[in-house]
Amino acid sequence: MSNSPLGAPIVLVHGLFGFGRLKLAGFGVADYFRLLPEALRAEGHVVPEPPSLNMAGSIAERAADLKQYLDNLPEVAGRQVHLVAHSMGGLDARFMISKLEMADRILSLTTIGTPHSGSPIADLVGAAAPPGFDLVVERAGIDIKGIADLTTAACARFNQEVLDAPKVRYFSIAGKFEPPRVLGVPVGVLSLTHDIVRNKEGDNDGVVSVESARFGQRPENWTFLESWPENHFRQINWGTNILLTPSEEKDSAIVERYKALAVRLRNLPSP
Repeated sequence: MSNSPLGAPIVLVHGLFGFGRLKLAGFGVADYFRLLPEALRAEGHVVPEPPSLNMAGSIAERAADLKQYLDNLPEVAGRQVHLVAHSMGGLDARFMISKLEMADRILSLTTIGTPHSGSPIADLVGAAAPPGFDLVVERAGIDIKGIADLTTAACARFNQEVLDAPKVRYFSIAGKFEPPRVLGVPVGVLSLTHDIVRNKEGDNDGVVSVESARFGQRPENWTFLESWPENHFRQINWGTNILLTPSEEKDSAIVERYKALAVRLRNLPSP
């Protein structure tokens, strides 16, 4: 398989409830990876429009969507690629590589804020749902099987069954932030969830602990790159509380981190 002189394409993979590009009346109104594809393309990297996976489907369903995208999008069909996946997207990519015979197509997988060992938040959501709730919403046309796949128990099974491919390079990045507090009470969209995860698993990005994101169970296959001082939303260049503040609008730190990652991937030695 040959790649362009600019390097193998970099495919950005979204997480749970995510999307490639959100459109309204045919016009793009929001990107999951805000401003990031454009910034990488400006540096000479090949970055196709990100895939749109089943927003809240199971890992298996979303992995099948990702495979279909890689097999059919002209920019990447038949080519080897680097995958950079946020949150649940990292689990989708791992499943696809291991279970859908895509290992020869993937040069590397970098996960950002991925709950490799699950998240206590998914545990709480699952525990709070009444019996049969998943069937009710499924009959209403709403797919939420992805949440069940992100519990700590489900991810423990996943890690036993989904094996790494020997020739794929695996990298992970975690997020670590501390929400502001007023009179000791955490403030912000992910503030309460941050404290829930911290009480169970320590430092985290508001959804996923550093320990879960770094995936330390397989040090022979995985390289942990770093912890970004950002919460789960900020990792994809959205605002810390989803909506951007004026200072976040001007902050290029996230873009620069993705640029540095892309250079690292481009310069990986041949396997």
